[in-house]
Amino acid sequence: MFGHIKYWVAKHPIFSTLGFLVLGAIGWNLSARPAERNDEPLYTVAQGPLTISVTTTGSVQSKENVILKSELEGNNTIIWVVDEGKTVKAGDLLLEFDASDIDQKRKEQEVTVISAQSAMDIAKEKLDITKDDGDTALIDAKIELELAELDLRKFEEGEMPQKIRECNTDIFLAQEDLNRARDKCEWSRKLAAEKFITETELQTDETATRRAEATLEKSLLSLNVYTNYTIYKERAQLASALRRAKRKVDRTRWQNSANYRQGESDLISKTRAYERATNRLAELEFQLAKSRIFAPTNGIVLYATTLQISRRQWWAQPLRAGATANRRQELIYLPLKSGMIVETLIPESSLNKLVSGMQAVMHIDALPGAVFHGKLTKIALLPDGQSAFLNPDLKLYKCEIAFDASDTRLRSGMSCSIELIREVYEDVLAIPLQCVVRIAGVPYVYLMGPNGFPEPRQITLGLDNNRMVRVIDGLESGEKILLAPPLPDEKEEKPEDSPEMPENG
Repeated sequence: MFGHIKYWVAKHPIFSTLGFLVLGAIGWNLSARPAERNDEPLYTVAQGPLTISVTTTGSVQSKENVILKSELEGNNTIIWVVDEGKTVKAGDLLLEFDASDIDQKRKEQEVTVISAQSAMDIAKEKLDITKDDGDTALIDAKIELELAELDLRKFEEGEMPQKIRECNTDIFLAQEDLNRARDKCEWSRKLAAEKFITETELQTDETATRRAEATLEKSLLSLNVYTNYTIYKERAQLASALRRAKRKVDRTRWQNSANYRQGESDLISKTRAYERATNRLAELEFQLAKSRIFAPTNGIVLYATTLQISRRQWWAQPLRAGATANRRQELIYLPLKSGMIVETLIPESSLNKLVSGMQAVMHIDALPGAVFHGKLTKIALLPDGQSAFLNPDLKLYKCEIAFDASDTRLRSGMSCSIELIREVYEDVLAIPLQCVVRIAGVPYVYLMGPNGFPEPRQITLGLDNNRMVRVIDGLESGEKILLAPPLPDEKEEKPEDSPEMPENG
């Protein structure tokens, strides 16, 4: 705090006289006497070699693995598992689950399939019967329609004209009979006046005349009734029967269509139920077959839980008989002979030092003295989800390092220490990180002034290796800086004329 105020006074000459007097008084009262400041630890800036690197730990993994997972529903108990590290051949049994529940479900499902198939067959037969009954009913309705049309045509073209002719014939005959009866009666009257026939005979002829008149009147009335009433009645009845027959044909078609659709819907429902039942049976048979896991290729058995435990995944449980496994849970890895890699997690603060292809030096814990060289081949774009779950404030990025894995002693899961080398400088200025303080984001160091008080100086920094940081500008070899600089006040602002800090180089 005091050093920063002094920096401001030195930068503004207007405060030079009065300011130094005030600062001297403040320094004497708040700090210590100059002699006491001489005891603070100092670091002498010097040229020398500097290696910018990131040091971390990781584990050796196969570049490609055959991953064997559980394909059974729910939690299933393991009743046998092959020993880890054992060399197996393709087709060897690796793991077996307790499949008694699955076998029981399969037997029950077989009964369900038989019942569903029977229901589907019955629905098919009902649909065929419905179609036959509908066709028969439609044929009968069409025959009724044809008969109704024939009856109407027979009436209009046959019965009605014939009946009218009969009525006209009856009228004609009755008229003729009446004419003859009248002529005979007239003649009989003349004969009766001359006393040639009796009165009784005359009455008989007169009665015959009246009978002929009644017959004629009846024939005329019959024709009138038939033409004015009976024809309309019978035509209306026959036309109504024809309309009913037509509606019956249409109604039969609609009914047949509705019955057939209902039968089809029932058949589709029964068919889908049968398909679901058979699919479920096939799935249970598939799961029953997958209750035993066989090796798809040659390799050395590696438990997935071993790698999870080595990565400190707290939920991982050792793979053993009696343990349970969820569906799609990784169980066993069979490393392929396609090479090995090293997996490591790098904190977010060191990402700016990583470049794809940078050199890496590795020491395997299980192989003392062995040194392996490789290159950084992959840097994750997003933080590792498992690490974020355990500590949301800690962001670690998964990286992969490819290296020469010809050593036959290497095994998946081996732990190693890694040094990722970004830059190697032969002769540069470097200072300890603890010497640097940042004021408003700008790096400063403190040098001991001639009056015995620390004075701040702005510097330009490059990359660091978590111990030493490269100084690009602001210091010279031989200068001494405080190893324990005073902490800046949080409320202090960066000096207005202080240059911005350049990007790390």
